[in-house]
Amino acid sequence: MFERKVILNVHVANRLIKKGFSVIEVKPSTRVKGRAVFIFQNTPEFSEALKDITEKGF
Repeated sequence: MFERKVILNVHVANRLIKKGFSVIEVKPSTRVKGRAVFIFQNTPEFSEALKDITEKGF
């Protein structure tokens, strides 16, 4: 089994997909009705890409 990372923001998820990361699963949000969460495999490369995206703004 691998570590997962849940992304709540569709814009961040789209940027990660464009960088080549695959969505493992899309689920309805348990916190905000009508919203979805995007689940990715959390790897060191993924963490670095996420850090770059969030630091630069999405």
